[in-house]
Amino acid sequence: MKADAPISTDSFVTQALRFARDFAAFAGAGGVGGAALAGLGAAFEGIGLLLLVPLISIVTASEDNPGWIKRAVAHILDAAGVETRTGRLALLLSLFAALIVVRALVVARRDATLTRLQMGFVEDARSRVARKLAAAPWQTVSRLQHARVTNLMSGDIQRIGGAANFIVQFFTTLVLTACQIAIAFLLAPALTAMALALIAAGAAAGFLVLGRALNLGARLTRTSIALMHETTQFLGGLKLAAGQNRQADFVNEFEASLAALKRQQLAFSRQQILSRLAGTIVTGFVGALVAFVGLTMFNTPPAVLIAMLLVFARISAPVMQMSQMAQQFAHTLPAYAEVRALERELSAPADAGAGPMPATIAPGPIVFRDVTFRYQGASPSAADAVVELSLAIEPGTVVGVTGPTGAGKTTFADLLVGLIEPQSGAVSVGGTPLRGAAAVGWRDHVSYVAQDPYLFRDTIRRNLLWARPQASEDDLWDALTIAGADALVRRMEAGLDTVLGERGGLISGGERQRLCLARAALRRPWLFLLDEATSAIDVATEHQILKRMLKLAPRPTIVMIAHRDESLAFCDRILRLRAGKLAAEEGAPDPVG
Repeated sequence: MKADAPISTDSFVTQALRFARDFAAFAGAGGVGGAALAGLGAAFEGIGLLLLVPLISIVTASEDNPGWIKRAVAHILDAAGVETRTGRLALLLSLFAALIVVRALVVARRDATLTRLQMGFVEDARSRVARKLAAAPWQTVSRLQHARVTNLMSGDIQRIGGAANFIVQFFTTLVLTACQIAIAFLLAPALTAMALALIAAGAAAGFLVLGRALNLGARLTRTSIALMHETTQFLGGLKLAAGQNRQADFVNEFEASLAALKRQQLAFSRQQILSRLAGTIVTGFVGALVAFVGLTMFNTPPAVLIAMLLVFARISAPVMQMSQMAQQFAHTLPAYAEVRALERELSAPADAGAGPMPATIAPGPIVFRDVTFRYQGASPSAADAVVELSLAIEPGTVVGVTGPTGAGKTTFADLLVGLIEPQSGAVSVGGTPLRGAAAVGWRDHVSYVAQDPYLFRDTIRRNLLWARPQASEDDLWDALTIAGADALVRRMEAGLDTVLGERGGLISGGERQRLCLARAALRRPWLFLLDEATSAIDVATEHQILKRMLKLAPRPTIVMIAHRDESLAFCDRILRLRAGKLAAEEGAPDPVG
């Protein structure tokens, strides 16, 4: 959709109904309880407003009350045995104060209930997206723009909180306003009907701006994604830019996105200011007209007219608030639409929620049989494909994989781990094809270490335990020893509790790779898949680490994707890929014992 594409009012209605339906489905019994509390609070406020009529009459010594109010108050006073003016005033004031206290307790409970529903709805949306991301096929996840997902999980979902708040507040305000309108009808039906007709005309005019608010919200979502993208690029490329004095380029692009975001926010703010101004004018006009018509045409008693004006004064603020909230709601609906769109995108045809349960898989040879995989939309000659690949990897062997850029090494690794499934042919382990639950079960026995060592901004202990949460202290040190990282950690003042920087940025590249290798060793896998995972480690140290890995019981299989001949020299066999096919297979040129 283009940034300037109009969004119709019908589109707003459709999206609003969809959001309301989803929120109601989530709220369930809690929503019914919140609705009951909202109605009870409104009823107590309405009774309090009705009590104002006899109170004003007592204070002004007027008897111009509607007959039904006069009769109801007379029953209360007779039952209490109160006859004096002071006594009647004290009793009615006591009842009024009691109603205020009870209503305050009900409203407090109502607000707590509805706030829990609102927060729960937002967190449920966030959790739902996280579960979908975790369960989606890897080829789907790998195509996603990171800035889009990050913006959705933070900014967009927070905006959904605003939409949920609108639903809650709108319903509460609607119940209260309906109660107050009912009271106004009881006091002066004709006058109330006239005022409502004027208010309805103003509300209908205000409804016309909701389509524009929706359009501005859609633009804001797109602009926020662009800003998030620029922020990610800015942080990721700042070191490179600083090394070449190109920081200004990043700043300029960042500021351009920031300026676009500001324009969207100002446009919506201007719309709300104008709507507020129009609402104030309409409210003042209606109030003045009600007072004039009530006195000159309907001969409304002063006590009733004062109560009526008070009712409409109390109605006008919520009505204006509802108008502003409706615009906010329309403005946030595109964020919810974006969440739903991502969920649909992540849902596989046979979506199983959190994914299939792992299947038990037996160890054995890893076999590729006529395996072909090309990425969606890629041409038959595109790089990074695997084409009719057939090979077998025996347990406990060390296999090197090499080839030029685009030879299909990364795709081969993804197939080997079971992240993606062949479009034709089959990958199997111990005779079991790696599909569905079997692929999930296989990944429990794999340690995959990528070229870019990924470490969390957390302690070394937490980084290691991520691979095997139940590991003991001795297990951690054994894994560090295998990776040649034990001396490094012992030198650190806080040892295992040393906090690493963002992505491990406080230590060198080789040290990061060793910690990632230690994390991989902690799993005691059947397969180590090392994708350039030792490129920042010297060859002698690399060979020592590999030897220690092979001493694990049972002896693991090691598949190394590497370009260095010295690294490949350790391998029992070398697979050379070219254009997704096995171009050559050979033994190590200089075997290492």
